[in-house]
Amino acid sequence: MIDDIDAAMRSKGIDGIIVFGNTTLADPDLTYVVGGVLPRGGTYFKKLGRPPLLVVSNLDYGSAKRAGKVKRIQTLTQWGYERLLRRFENRGSAFPHLILQILRTEGVRGKVVLFGRNDLANGLHLAEKLERLGVRVIGQQSPTILEAARDRKDLNELEEIRGVGAKTAKVVNEVLHALRNAKEKRGHLQIDRKRATVGLIKFMIASKLAREKLIAPEGTIFAIGASGADPHNAGVDAAEIRKGKLIVFDIFPQAMSGYWFDMTRSFVVGRADARARKMFDAVKGAQMASVDFLTAGVTGESAMEVSCEVIERAGYRTVREIFQGKAKSLSTGFIHSLGHGVGLTIGESPYLSLGIKDSLQSREVVTVEPGVYLPGYGGVRIEDTVAVKSKGVEILAKVEKELEL
Repeated sequence: MIDDIDAAMRSKGIDGIIVFGNTTLADPDLTYVVGGVLPRGGTYFKKLGRPPLLVVSNLDYGSAKRAGKVKRIQTLTQWGYERLLRRFENRGSAFPHLILQILRTEGVRGKVVLFGRNDLANGLHLAEKLERLGVRVIGQQSPTILEAARDRKDLNELEEIRGVGAKTAKVVNEVLHALRNAKEKRGHLQIDRKRATVGLIKFMIASKLAREKLIAPEGTIFAIGASGADPHNAGVDAAEIRKGKLIVFDIFPQAMSGYWFDMTRSFVVGRADARARKMFDAVKGAQMASVDFLTAGVTGESAMEVSCEVIERAGYRTVREIFQGKAKSLSTGFIHSLGHGVGLTIGESPYLSLGIKDSLQSREVVTVEPGVYLPGYGGVRIEDTVAVKSKGVEILAKVEKELEL
């Protein structure tokens, strides 16, 4: 959480942090520290033991105030940035001097870490310039101070993610309802008198997300039949929805606040065959067992092991074979990790995976999404996003897990 940053800085011997970027778009660190959207970005300064300072353009001063997370907000003009531009004639030279001026005024004298999702060359240039000006810039191995802070959500963040989850669940339920009530005409399923294709369903999903003021920057997965055997195959728009064919529906929308959600359901329209039923039962059993197992203090690896045990008992292969040296690769069975963190990105720490020895902490938000995939036939994946608690977890949005619609 943001309140943990001073303690983390002290433990790492860091005197100051800088988070900078030209926009908060696709910049989770900057979005996190400012608490909202800044179209023209800004620069955030944190001196150990002092309240942070946010410096923005005149255009974004009002937006920064409304975000409300940082109380000390000033403009570039107040810091004489235009004067520095006239003196040095370009931003690349003026900006480091502005940073130096603010650091010295804030009393930062020790080690400084740079954050923000920027072009690598731009970040290296700033670091080199600051070092020449006498600033001790250091790097940090992941998880960085800000990554660790972002992992543990505060109450407002959890409420925001719950809200995105509730909207996501509403969209999923409406899509499932439409498929459940699809009409069959001359061997083809129809929805609102239109042939039910993957493209039609995706258009429906996008429209419903827009109504809920959600976007899908990375698309939506709606894969039927053999395409669902590739975990991240988005689905073929022209493919028809056929009765009895497995469908993997993975939806991961983002709110205007920057927070994401993640949910997957697998099902068939109509009756499922024995193979689909066996896959579904194995995955559902694994998912529920891992959800029941999760709590603060357990490791990502141990949670993954729980799902692997259930899926292996059902007769499917898992990635444990690779970790045990029994296989070099795997294309069938449970071929990926169990889950990942969700917050201001759709894939962040903590990770639920073999080899992850870190213990989960309360208020971390993770997905739990085991799957089984059979090339040439299809796939089943079931996913919930959960908040870790001191005892157990909270499922942040609930949608029934049913094989047959």
